Amino acid sequence: MSRRRLVVTEAALIGTALAVVLGTLVARLCLAAPSAPTTGIGIRQAPPADSEACELSASGKPLAETLILSYYGNPYARDMGVVGELPPEALVEKLKAHAERYDSLNGPRTVQPALHLVYATAQTKPGPEGLHLTYVGEETLQEYLDLACENGLLVFLDIQIGRSDVETELAKILPYLEGPHVHVALDPEYAVAEGEIPRESLGSLDAADVNAAQALLQDFVEEHDLPDKILVVHQFTPDMLTRPELIADYPRVKFVIDMDGIGPPDMKRVMYHRLTASAEYAGIKLFIRLDQPSHLMSEEEVLELKPDVIIYQ
Repeated sequence: MSRRRLVVTEAALIGTALAVVLGTLVARLCLAAPSAPTTGIGIRQAPPADSEACELSASGKPLAETLILSYYGNPYARDMGVVGELPPEALVEKLKAHAERYDSLNGPRTVQPALHLVYATAQTKPGPEGLHLTYVGEETLQEYLDLACENGLLVFLDIQIGRSDVETELAKILPYLEGPHVHVALDPEYAVAEGEIPRESLGSLDAADVNAAQALLQDFVEEHDLPDKILVVHQFTPDMLTRPELIADYPRVKFVIDMDGIGPPDMKRVMYHRLTASAEYAGIKLFIRLDQPSHLMSEEEVLELKPDVIIYQ
């Protein structure tokens, strides 16, 4: 291929990527927040019940020797992802079968299945605390945490921030993080400033926010003698994570950038390489419906990117 043709091809792909970013913003507006969420925070006073399965799922070497395959969503909302579309037992059965498919293609690297639960969901209405957030109730969350223990799964608790801040929202889930299999994700898309409304304005997080989260997690891990924690940050535009060059390395926290955009494979490849180039670990999200069946990347295509985390919404 000539240099001129290569430049033109790259320009066309970048143009496609920018066009699909706009499409992503429009499509996200169509993703409904939970129709019957709880407005209570439901903070637990004790860690999840200890079990051999919880210890087993946390005892490996995730992201070093293990690929994480995660199913995303909110238990209350079918439109937010596969977690809300299936009963818990059917969800686990589908996830495990999918993990076996990846494991058959993944060579010596093992595959660890996980549930990615949106714990704090951004809303257009301010709510009683004025934070534009609703939370998964304690009973529902405990059901999924126990399910994960019983089936050797990891769990990611996802926080959409709203008008709150990272440290305040992380403090609300710290009791759950005593579970060795429980990890964290942050969604800059819905982290908005005073006067802005999540789901109407595109939010962002700064390196200082990410470092604050990592510092809190590292202190918590050391205080409670826990395995390392994983922190996933979603991103589908460069501006959603500001000053990324200032993100520090915290040895007890595995930091993952998840390329979160909707679109065809060529766009995903371009944005994946661009957004995860300097990340410690790289993730990619696949949208089962919004990527459309004709555009949904196959498992083989996903593995060609060599991600550390794969999320299906």
